[in-house]
Amino acid sequence: MKLSEFIRKISEARISRVDRAVAILWFHGLHNENSGLTAGEVCRSVEEAGCARQNVTVMRNLFRRDKRVIKGTGKTYVLSPEAAGELDQEYCSVLNVTPVIECDAVLAMELFENARGYIKKVVLQLNASYHYSLFDCCAVMCRRLLETLIIEVYEELDRADEIKDDGGCFLMFSALSDQIHKDGIVHLGRNTVNALKDFKRLGGLSAHNRRFNARKSDIDQIKNGLRISCEELLHLAGQGA
Repeated sequence: MKLSEFIRKISEARISRVDRAVAILWFHGLHNENSGLTAGEVCRSVEEAGCARQNVTVMRNLFRRDKRVIKGTGKTYVLSPEAAGELDQEYCSVLNVTPVIECDAVLAMELFENARGYIKKVVLQLNASYHYSLFDCCAVMCRRLLETLIIEVYEELDRADEIKDDGGCFLMFSALSDQIHKDGIVHLGRNTVNALKDFKRLGGLSAHNRRFNARKSDIDQIKNGLRISCEELLHLAGQGA
């Protein structure tokens, strides 16, 4: 759905001017989590959707007074994480999208408080898949999370080229876990090393073995090791809570 269509749909409910503007920030954040909108850009979006002419100064003052809105970079505005989460329930239905349930079924979200947005989204999906008994999905997402965190560690150390193939693409999880295990500079704890081995096996089975289906007990057995390894890798990547 395009932004203009979204604005027209929510305008049918005759919501207030500020609620419409906040909804526009929410919609923008779905696709651009690292950037906000200026008051002028929001006004222009409203006008392009066929609504009445907007006043940029008034819009800017509305944002400054609304506790749901915080300053972004430059002159932009974004929603607070709490406000964005609350609006998921209200506006995902407009997009015909079911919001992902937020829970700590496998990993506590607070552990990823300082992680990048795309990492948090993986954790959200990981926890939700366990909650809904989608254990193969959960195992694959666990492997993806660890894969991403290993890459984050090497990028933080400015050594990303060491974990890329000849074509410049990052190695797959099995090769990444082997690389960081034998790394002479990054010294992982024993529990993290063991967790990487466990998920190299379980994630590989869930992703590639057509006769294997992960069970709740498979995830439960390695949950503690996953938490420990994520915490260590987040710390090494400069994103620890």
